[in-house]
Amino acid sequence: MCSAAAFALTPPKFVLSDDVIPRKYTIEMTIDPAQDTFTGRAIIDVDVKTRSNVIWLNAKDITPADALVGSKRARVETAGGEFLALELDSRVHGRQTIAIDYRGKLDEKAIVGPYRKQTDGDWYVFTSFTPIDARRAFPCFDDPKFKTPWQMTIHVKRTDKAFTNARMISETEEPNGMKAVRFAETKPLPAEVVAFAVGPFDVYEGAPAGHGTPIRVITAKGHAEEGKLAAQASVDVLPRLEAYTGIPYPFGKLDHLAVPEFPFGATENPGLIVYRNRSLLAAPGQDTPEKARSIRRLQAHEVGHQWFGDLVTQASWDDVWLSEGFATWIAAKMMDEEEPPERRHVAAVTARERIMQTDDSPRTRPVRLEMHSRKDTENVYNQIVYQKGAAILLMLEGWLGEDHVESGLRAYLKKHSFRNASTADLEASLAAASGVDPAPVMDAFLNHTGVPTIRADCSEGVVHVEAKGVTPIPVCVRGEGVAQTCAAVDSTHREIILHHACPAWIYFNSGATGYYRTEWTESQVKALDMQQLSAAERLMLDDDVRAEKNGPKIEIPREK
Repeated sequence: MCSAAAFALTPPKFVLSDDVIPRKYTIEMTIDPAQDTFTGRAIIDVDVKTRSNVIWLNAKDITPADALVGSKRARVETAGGEFLALELDSRVHGRQTIAIDYRGKLDEKAIVGPYRKQTDGDWYVFTSFTPIDARRAFPCFDDPKFKTPWQMTIHVKRTDKAFTNARMISETEEPNGMKAVRFAETKPLPAEVVAFAVGPFDVYEGAPAGHGTPIRVITAKGHAEEGKLAAQASVDVLPRLEAYTGIPYPFGKLDHLAVPEFPFGATENPGLIVYRNRSLLAAPGQDTPEKARSIRRLQAHEVGHQWFGDLVTQASWDDVWLSEGFATWIAAKMMDEEEPPERRHVAAVTARERIMQTDDSPRTRPVRLEMHSRKDTENVYNQIVYQKGAAILLMLEGWLGEDHVESGLRAYLKKHSFRNASTADLEASLAAASGVDPAPVMDAFLNHTGVPTIRADCSEGVVHVEAKGVTPIPVCVRGEGVAQTCAAVDSTHREIILHHACPAWIYFNSGATGYYRTEWTESQVKALDMQQLSAAERLMLDDDVRAEKNGPKIEIPREK
């Protein structure tokens, strides 16, 4: 160890470099929820790509003690509030093993990192790591691009239970009323979705779901029966996701953990999804069909993440839409199976209209946005990421075709399983499946703000489109006797060839899937056959007309 004055290294600005790559974590902790601190030992197998005598890791609110790199003792100190440095007398390179002993905090007032809460007189420990707070639990490489297996052992009181992402493989009694709970090695995971919990929990054992995945609901003592609806929700939702993705649930077991306080509605930790109590549990008298549906909807999002975000993880925080946008979109898709088509399409238009209003306001931001500080990450889960990301996926389905999108997503998931992926990787998979390169459209809508607008008219079998705002726009039209026809429209490509004479009426956002507004003329609206439009198309038409300050003043029927 050395003093801060002698150990004056400059920490990274925010993101760790690729000079050191973690290959496996072995974490051992001793946790008593009644205490406000815990002890740990982190053993990390790494590849040192660039010969150096300094290794940087992430750490926050952690007090390090001894540290080794291989057999060499390292001088260790925290720096910059987010980092821990290991300094050696000589340079190292290649495969190395880091071992760090440390002490961490269990704050009862916080709900980030590892924290503790008291329920009915009993103390419990929970975790919330997304996006950058795993570093409060153990020194680590706390960035989604670093994805690697984790193996954990937690020493707890014999009266307590412990849970992590993986299944328990052994429980061994120790002196002083303690026991060692050892867990299987996980699949490769980024640090932000590693999770653990300790306390006198009760467990509701549900029926296996899908391809035989064990389902459990973990609650505070005395509340297990309140998990019945949540267990059944997994039986309903999991097979739908397996069928769509073509990949069985990839993480072995699926536990749903109810916590009294949490910074989010839920977090998708593989194998150990965490929810607020009120979102997951149903007390006697509350187990209504409406509550059951609410839990299914929430699980459709969080369990959907097990493929989009966990199986395939975004390569950086600016691509977090590959996790949150996808989970929002696929949750609606899975819940569609419980709704008639008209109602589910209307719900999609309603959600999109809300985010369009935000996107046309000073509160907007791009879907893809780089993160440069902890302050920046406070906005990483902005609703634009969720809702506009989902709306862009809906638009891709309407343009490329649902079958092509499903095929492209299956290829994307298969190719990048247990690895990281970028927007460019997704674009390549969709292009291969559809024969159309979606990259110009996707990059435009993901990297820029605002809702584009089109004006269109038809003459001699050609729809002429004038676009304003973000381009290119995939514009899909249909009309009387004319099936859906699409084209990507920008300043140089302004025509959609119908191969028919212009129809008696024409709708300029077929299926109401496009993320754009149409400026209608009064004659165009009057020519429409409202009975031939879907409820979603009529709703989109009404929203477009209302949004246009000087547009036609016509009442649009919303229901047939």
